[in-house]
Amino acid sequence: MNNRRQIVITHLQKKLVMLYMEDEKIYDVLVGEEEGVNTIEVGDIYVGRVQNIVQNISAAFVEVQKGIICYLPLSECGGRKICCGDELVVQVKKAAVKTKQAVVTLYPELAGRFCVISTKTSEKGISKKIDDPEKILRLKGLLKEYGEEEYGILLRTNAGNASLEEIRTECGKLLQELHGRMEHSQYMACFSLLRKEEPFYVKYINGCQLDELERIITDDEKIFHEVQDVCGGLAEWYQDTSYPLDKLLGIQSKLSKAFEKRVWLKSGGNLVIEPTEALTVIDVNTGKAVEGRRNKETTFFKINCEAAEEAARQIRMRNISGIILIDFIDMQKKQHQNELLALLREELAKDKTRTTLVDITKLGLVEITRMKKSKPLWEIMGE
Repeated sequence: MNNRRQIVITHLQKKLVMLYMEDEKIYDVLVGEEEGVNTIEVGDIYVGRVQNIVQNISAAFVEVQKGIICYLPLSECGGRKICCGDELVVQVKKAAVKTKQAVVTLYPELAGRFCVISTKTSEKGISKKIDDPEKILRLKGLLKEYGEEEYGILLRTNAGNASLEEIRTECGKLLQELHGRMEHSQYMACFSLLRKEEPFYVKYINGCQLDELERIITDDEKIFHEVQDVCGGLAEWYQDTSYPLDKLLGIQSKLSKAFEKRVWLKSGGNLVIEPTEALTVIDVNTGKAVEGRRNKETTFFKINCEAAEEAARQIRMRNISGIILIDFIDMQKKQHQNELLALLREELAKDKTRTTLVDITKLGLVEITRMKKSKPLWEIMGE
């Protein structure tokens, strides 16, 4: 099982958990709500009612279900005037986090494996991650077929390796669905759920390049059939009840380390991860890695490089968001500093959540920001 890139979907602590793993290490963890709990999810589309408008924070508050209020930034309204009592079609854009309400937008969109259809714009575009000139030319030709379409179309990275017929089929299906939902909304009562978003694991899989995965394994028959419809032969149903999938892959023991303050590196160094209310601090320590070493500059550089890779993984796995400061070991050579930042930037770019390496502060701390989309892992599964 070594050197595998795989997605694992299983049940832990009465929660449905999806993990992305490389070389038996966990990189991404997505957790569904407790079984039987009915709540709003990112991507759900509702007919909501404006309850209040607060001009000094440029926001409106929209009720999407009885007693469930969401936050709508007025900047999301595109100049459209809204008033208390208005009934609006909104889509959940960000999940509720701590005391903050879920965020909604007036511009619903639908995402598939190959494209994203948006009501916000009529522009047609191609993912910047597709850089092959031949593929770009081929996809631009396809987009010309939709020149008169009022909704925007963005072709995702996966479209680069798909046939034009596959992309055309998905675009047509999603366009028809979104037009139908929006037209039907005017006849729906307030608080109606116009569209329930696909399960979180299907959304994640749709955003993956399937040719880079070796398998998607689950011990849930229903989920297996859902995943099989999306990725065909990659889906694998684990049926050995005598030895659970969790035990086979050591999932719980690996996840338990995501709650530890100290993370040890192979070199003997370690990371200390300290979340606070305002930001998260990651401190890199040499530990026992420098004992008996004469060339400390080279040793510090190697420890820092290992720490950069591990810090990027921990940020993803723990779902740390907001402001993150990393205190690397001080190095004298400018070349080492530049190479370290380049490595860290490369590792952060692998994150599906938008993560930005901002700069180095005057005190030598590396400053990172990561978009807040959902609760951190410790808050969801801390118990």
